[in-house]
Amino acid sequence: MSEADVEALRTARRDLEHTISEIRDVPGYENFLAPPVFADVAAEASLTPVVYLAAAQAGGLALVVRGEDIAHVALEGLRAGELRERVMAHFGVYAAYRADGARRPEWDCSLDEMTGWLWSTAMEPVLAVLAGSAEVVLVPGGLLGLLPLHAAWTPDPRRPTGRRYALDELAIGYTPNVRALAVARANARKAHADRALVFAEPSPVPAGALPSARYEAAVVRSGFPEVSVVGGGAATRRAFGRRAPEADVLHLACHGYANLADPLDSGLLVAGGRITLRDLLDDYRLQVRLAVLSACETGLPGTDLPDEVVALPTGLLQAGVAGIVASGWSVPDRATAMLMAEFYRRWARDTIPPGQALRAAQQWLRDTTTQDKREHWRRLAGQPWLPDEVAAYFEYSTVGSDPGGRDYAGIHFWGAFAHVGA
Repeated sequence: MSEADVEALRTARRDLEHTISEIRDVPGYENFLAPPVFADVAAEASLTPVVYLAAAQAGGLALVVRGEDIAHVALEGLRAGELRERVMAHFGVYAAYRADGARRPEWDCSLDEMTGWLWSTAMEPVLAVLAGSAEVVLVPGGLLGLLPLHAAWTPDPRRPTGRRYALDELAIGYTPNVRALAVARANARKAHADRALVFAEPSPVPAGALPSARYEAAVVRSGFPEVSVVGGGAATRRAFGRRAPEADVLHLACHGYANLADPLDSGLLVAGGRITLRDLLDDYRLQVRLAVLSACETGLPGTDLPDEVVALPTGLLQAGVAGIVASGWSVPDRATAMLMAEFYRRWARDTIPPGQALRAAQQWLRDTTTQDKREHWRRLAGQPWLPDEVAAYFEYSTVGSDPGGRDYAGIHFWGAFAHVGA
């Protein structure tokens, strides 16, 4: 690392400290990103193992915390310099794909390479220590927070896709720190899941159409006792501010964006404007059990610092949302709608915890064949939670595909989404 790089990091550190200081001046955010004491960590880790992951110049380290027990796991291949080089190259490929959709194969290749590397350097040693656990909460340090650790993989010819992924071993959730996790769990214990607010394809926005958003809205509308669906020109920042505080569940089927240089300006595109992370921290007080950000790039933090954790999910946790489902890259419209339908079937109807429901939906989307999906939608059509028009749309979307193929097996289709909080 050059002296210029070091100075850039120092500058970024000062900028981040200034930003955090500003946030802590807002009433109710005095402990924003404050480091927990060990008693806080032990209390949360007695419910679910908590794993801290960090890269360092000579090799990384994972701390696996279960109650008051701590296991130190050396991650010799997780060197900070190599991680930064890989992440910068990876998101360079992503930027090229976002600028030119024809370069999708390069992005898919980069995803496969990155997640394969993450298995051997980070997740395999950690999973070995966690053997027998049903779930884990990860606290990824720095640039690791940009990466889908749950999608780390190793070859396995016994699996439908020829791969075994980290999320096949156990349910994997994320948190920016343990204080945030404790608050999220406390909020989850108090929250209900009766009243849903859906923002479905706000317009006009400077982005493409989302033809599947109406079907996502129909699934949510059928899954909760009280649902408000706001779309088109009515889905404004003002409408969100008026309706969100009354909701238990937020489903935002819209475009999102990540400002990796200034994460407080990351946000969601709504009709005629945007809702930024800065807005969430300044203007909203919510009592929401779950926010589902069915949008692009809603989970990405910034890249300037080795310990950057400021992102939309962080802001939502601070604003009073107990759990968030968010994406790490631009997600395909139709596959995402199917994933969301399966997620809500498991969470809202079968009352499976949201992190486990997301994992099961991802495995289903990834592993089932086209024919499996076709038969699935036919069988479920007409059930109260799945309107006929949605089942017909999903079934029609399989026309022309190889019945025995797995069109959505690639990480691009299912791996973007992660569960943050409780």
